[in-house]
Amino acid sequence: MNIDTENQRQRQLLPDDPPPTATAAEDFTRNFALSTPQDRADEDDASVHEEGSLPASIGDDDYYDEKISIGDDDEDDIDIINEIKRLHSDDTTITQSTSDRELTERNLPDDTFSFLIYTNVCSPCFLCGIMVFLFQISIYVVLANDIIDCKVNDVTDCVKKKNPFGFPINVSIPVRISEVLAILISIIAQEDVRKAICLYRDGFDKGGLSSVFKGATLWKWTLSIVLRASEGLLGLVITFLLIMRSSSVLDLLLNFSAIEFVTNLDNVVFELAKEGFLGHTLKKEAKKLCRKSYYVNIEYANSYNAMVVSLGYFIVLFASFFGGWLYIYKQQRIGEYLCHQIFSQFGDDILPMLGTFTGLFYKHTKTFGDRASYRDDQPGGPLLAYCKNETRWTLSLTKDLITDEWNPCNWLAASSESESYSILSTTSSPWVVNTPSNRVAPLTHHFLMCYECTHVDNFCGDYGSCVPAGKYDQCICNEEKGRYGLRCEYSEPCQVVEAEGFSKEGGGQFTSKYYRLEDAVGSHVDT
Repeated sequence: MNIDTENQRQRQLLPDDPPPTATAAEDFTRNFALSTPQDRADEDDASVHEEGSLPASIGDDDYYDEKISIGDDDEDDIDIINEIKRLHSDDTTITQSTSDRELTERNLPDDTFSFLIYTNVCSPCFLCGIMVFLFQISIYVVLANDIIDCKVNDVTDCVKKKNPFGFPINVSIPVRISEVLAILISIIAQEDVRKAICLYRDGFDKGGLSSVFKGATLWKWTLSIVLRASEGLLGLVITFLLIMRSSSVLDLLLNFSAIEFVTNLDNVVFELAKEGFLGHTLKKEAKKLCRKSYYVNIEYANSYNAMVVSLGYFIVLFASFFGGWLYIYKQQRIGEYLCHQIFSQFGDDILPMLGTFTGLFYKHTKTFGDRASYRDDQPGGPLLAYCKNETRWTLSLTKDLITDEWNPCNWLAASSESESYSILSTTSSPWVVNTPSNRVAPLTHHFLMCYECTHVDNFCGDYGSCVPAGKYDQCICNEEKGRYGLRCEYSEPCQVVEAEGFSKEGGGQFTSKYYRLEDAVGSHVDT
């Protein structure tokens, strides 16, 4: 009992804590509000509400955009604001209608073409998107002008031009495999065309896109899709031409890498703008574009028509580009890009019979070492072909005694070692000749030239005209000007030759005047 009495006495001595009152709660709220840092601009704003309360425009995107633009270098502030937005959006989802469940979220692509959808026409962001597009198109036009050559005899005619795109005559198997892989990667990695199709598939919804991006209009949205798709398709075409023009794996990879940088230039410029290298305005809009999302009708995004559009995009591109690849491959295999007539001339100082092979050689159907061969129009004449065992082009005359077929490895004259698919590439390299004693000696003179007047400017000169004759061409010389030769390069011989008399054996002299007989060569008439 004494212990309980003592405890009661001590409790009476302690001061009683007053119960919490409304005034104390108000003081706590006021102290919390004063301890929270606020911008000076908010203190002067007439729209500031009572202390401790959130502004009425807490759900307005402009409010958050303004806050982020003031302190967008402070990542902590941005995270706090985004968290407040998320919490507020969670509270407001209760009042959303059931129709919102049929919407799907979308983001605009992170490139400069997206600036064209919602920014002002005269703004730096809109002009930046236009300038990047024009820069990309300018590079493509310059490349196309350098790739395509349709001039024939100073006249632009891509139909008559045999190889206006400058494709190689043929390529090796590693290059062929690299072509297929590069085309496949270029189609899959091409983002601009795919993004344009996705935007077109989702459609322009005034209640979705334009409500989030205030300046978005239908014509701007259409302009962005058209420019994005045209740049992407033109980039794919230029990429395909550069791939097919490459004659080695290294050239192919270099061309492919260079054009890929140009096609991704809009993405690179956007990243530079986002990092602040292109000014504060572009940085603000780039971050705004990455942060905001809009909603589209899920029926459009996941409908059967949307699936058809997406699949059709890949089917059309794969069919077009690999169809072009197959066509070029066939043309190269049959030697369509080769010269069909070759004029040859070989020195006869070591082997006199080589001088008789001067003239035209015609493309033959027989191939040696996956390379075309050339024959003259005489039965049993010489053969220009490729000897795969020795990896060189040769001039041969005899057939193999066992197979009774032409054997280019049993040669009279041969080029240096070469893996080229065209014999004309050996014109500037040394040739050798096989002497009667079976020794190899340097060939002092050799000349090889493509003889196709329809594909070479001013081939027949000023004194002749080119006349196509099937796969072969010929120059018709102007008889009035007295010209002759394969290219009308020689003047017609004189009709009368006068010379001083020459003595004959046994006395007397030869005549001093000689007349050229019509349709005769080497004849003379004494007078």
